Amino acid sequence: MASTRATTGNSKPRIFANTASATPIKRKTTKAKANTSKPRAPATTGGRVTKKTTTKPRKTGIKDKAEGVLLKAEGKVGRKPGKKAAGTKKVAGTDGKKKVVKK
Repeated sequence: MASTRATTGNSKPRIFANTASATPIKRKTTKAKANTSKPRAPATTGGRVTKKTTTKPRKTGIKDKAEGVLLKAEGKVGRKPGKKAAGTKKVAGTDGKKKVVKK
């Protein structure tokens, strides 16, 4: 348990030594310095990685939209926010299902 100065009986006021006789600290004045650094070469971007472009959400058909609406209703009635969110994603076409490629 932590003890305070009052509980230990050492509650006399603290007296610090007089420092007025000491020499004052000289502070440097800040002047605006000229920018003397060399400009960076444009080819020094070797560590950066370009991000992949995002794929567009697929077009949802009537069947997927109906299934999504049913999932949303199930989630709402059953108080399951995950199921409701899955229905929302299915309706929007962002549920991770692959695009159907017609041949």
